[in-house]
Amino acid sequence: MRSFIIPFIIASCIILMGCGSKTDINSNSTETMSENVLHMQIAGYENGDRMPAQFATKNGGGENVSIGVKWQTLPTAQSYALLFDDKYPMANNWVHWLVVDISNTVTEIPEGGSRVNMPLGARELVTSWGQTGYDGPQPPVGSGDHEYVAHLYALDVPKLNVDENISRAGFSKAIGGHVIAEETYSGWFERK
Repeated sequence: MRSFIIPFIIASCIILMGCGSKTDINSNSTETMSENVLHMQIAGYENGDRMPAQFATKNGGGENVSIGVKWQTLPTAQSYALLFDDKYPMANNWVHWLVVDISNTVTEIPEGGSRVNMPLGARELVTSWGQTGYDGPQPPVGSGDHEYVAHLYALDVPKLNVDENISRAGFSKAIGGHVIAEETYSGWFERK
C-alpha cells in the first residue's frame, strides 16, 4: 500500500506543478494582450468630455484647429491610421479627418498639425467635406449633442495602397484583416 501512495503523491505534485505552469502561461498571454494598448490621448479634453470650441470649424463657432493625438507605439505595428468622425445618426458617420501611412515610430500628431505639421510620410485623405485634412465639428444649430470619435488603428502593413478619395467604407475594407489594435476617444460638441 505504501509503495502505491508515494508514486501517487509524486504524480499529484507533477500535475499540480503543471497546472501552475498553465496559470503562468495564461498570465503571460494577458500581459501580451495588454501590450496591444495604444493609450491614446487627445489634448484639450478627456475621453467622453465636451470638446473645446477651438476644434470646431469657423462656421461651427471655432477656429478649426485639428485635434492633437498622442499614443504609445506597439512593437508589432508597421503603421498607424487615424479616423475622426461624427456618430450622430443624421451625420451618418461624417468623416472630419482621415490620416493613413503614419510611421510605426510616430507617437503624436500635434494639435493644429493638419496640412502644416504632419508626421513625415503621413497622408491626409479627402473627408466628407470634400477636401484633404482636418475640418472640425459643425453640427446643425439645435440638433443637440454630437459625439465625435477619434479611431486610432495599429496596422500590420507599412502603407495602405489607397486613393486619397477613398470612402469611409473603402477605408474600412482596406484596413480589414490588418488591424492589430484599435482605440477610440470621444468628445461631445453642440451648436445652440
